[in-house]
Order: sequence, then C-alpha cells, then structure tokens
Amino acid sequence: MVLTVLRFNFASPQGNPRTQGELIRAALELVQWGESRGIATVSVDEHHASGHGWSCNPIMAASMFLARTSRLIASVDCALGPLWNPVRLAEDIALVDNMSRGRLHTTIGLGYRTVEYDSLGADFSRRGPLMDALIERMLSIWSGADPDAGICTGTWTRPHPPLYVGGGVRATARRAARFGLPLSLADHLPDIAAYYRRLCGEAGIAPFVIMPSATNRGMIFLHQDPDRAWAELGEHILWEAVTYGAWSSESRSLMHLPGVQTLEQVKASGRYRFLTPAELVAEVRDCEDYGPLVLHPLVGGMPVEEAWKSVQLLTDAVLPELTRG
Repeated sequence: MVLTVLRFNFASPQGNPRTQGELIRAALELVQWGESRGIATVSVDEHHASGHGWSCNPIMAASMFLARTSRLIASVDCALGPLWNPVRLAEDIALVDNMSRGRLHTTIGLGYRTVEYDSLGADFSRRGPLMDALIERMLSIWSGADPDAGICTGTWTRPHPPLYVGGGVRATARRAARFGLPLSLADHLPDIAAYYRRLCGEAGIAPFVIMPSATNRGMIFLHQDPDRAWAELGEHILWEAVTYGAWSSESRSLMHLPGVQTLEQVKASGRYRFLTPAELVAEVRDCEDYGPLVLHPLVGGMPVEEAWKSVQLLTDAVLPELTRG
C-alpha cells in the first residue's frame, strides 16, 4: 500500500493572521477526517521571516495534529537544526514523543536562508558545526549520558525518538552515517543514497534512507478536470512556487523552482501537479517504487472547499482502487 501524506505550511499571499488561523483549523479537520479513511502521515516544515504566515514551529504544529489523532504519524520535514537550542529541541521532541506514543518523526536540516539565521541570532557561516553540536547534545540528553540529562525525563521511543538527517549533498550523508541516523533526501538522489549506504557499511551501521522516487517527485492536488484546475486554481500554486523559488539560487528541495515566474514554467517542472484520481491510480500502479504520495491541499492559501474536494478524491476514489490492487 502506498504511503499517503498530507502536507501543510499554513502560508498564504498576504500572510493575514486570520487567514492563517482558518488554514490551521482546516488542516486539523482534514487530518483528523483523513486518518479515519486511510491517510497515514501529515507533514509540516519550518521557515521564519517569510511575511506569509509560514509554519515557524514544526514541533508545535506536529503536536496539534497528533493530539487530534490516534494512529497518524506526524513528520517534521524539516526542523532547521542550528536555529534551535539543543536542550529545548530535545525536550520539545521528548514531550511530543511521550504524548503521542512515538508518532513524531523529526528530520533536521541546515536551512539555506541567511535572513532566518539573522532573525534568530545564529551564525550562518557556522551552520555545519552548530548542527553537529546539536545532534550530539540531543542524543546525549535522550540517552541519559548527558551531565544535565535530568532536564529531560525520558522518551517513549527508545533509544530515542525517530530522528533523521535531511538534505541533499554528500556532507548530509556523512553526518547521518557519523551519528548512526537515517538519511532523508530532499529529492531523488541515488548517488547520495549509495554514498550513505557505503559509509554505513564501513561503520557497521544498518542504513535507512528516505528518498522520493524518480516518478513521484513533487506535490499533488487531485481534481476531476486538471486543465480547468490550472486555469481557476493555478494562481495559488504559482504564488507558492514563485515565493519559494525566490528563496534559493539553486534547486535545493522538493519544491524549489529558482527563477520561476509563470504558470507554464510551474506546470513543466512537475513539482506541482493537478491529477485526476484515475491518472494517479495508473501512475502508482505503473511504478514499482512510487514512494510517498504527497497531497498539498491548502497550497498557497487554496480555498478550503477545494482542499476538501482534493482530499476526498484521494480517500474515496484513489485509496479504494489501490487497495483492490
């Protein structure tokens, strides 16, 4: 069975707090409803100084979803490690791990926007050493070996809550292998995955890699008429693609489209796609390793009623077909 994921970032063009509140409430309802119909995971991320209401505390956001569900996994993709105090992050993750009985999975990454580092008083030039220090301290706290381990009263998941190292370069693979942690790749990067596996083999560590497949490498929005959807709803996707792409001078993540300006460019990229249920079912069946199926139902402040239609098409028209094989 394919892994189904709902992704949310709560961002919209004007970043109005009232709009953000509406998007958060809609996301909570969509996830709670979706869990009862076979959706397995919710994904949140972290950005600061966006001006658009982008999710800034993924651990808190994940805890909101976990408190409203009983089986669903909340995946943080990702927390910007060097921007966190390691003790605070270890404590926050431990709290949610205990509350949810192990349903929080956290990927930590370096980030790439200097404005985020500046706004939180962190040194962008030292992000690598800061990340190493953060991981080392967190693992030490959770293990009980840290001199100040009493600050964290223990975790539900042993030896520690699920923690992944995220990114897309060889340094990411080295960091994950060095700390004996799973690797979460931002794109289909088989060379990096193979490098990580080799390093793990040399260290006597069992490798674990999360990586999008070559076929399924972006965000999906289900609609019965994709052409009409692009014409009537495409502006929401275009806004996010342009905003996100402006944050990077090169392709760095699943959604970055540096320099993109038009809807045709977004459509051609394949990073965001409108598909019919039948198209999605055929695509999954034709791919031996499809990877996670990620819906982005509130992309760019998408109207809530359209988000519901997309998720309901997944649960009512796609998942039953995939279950039948």
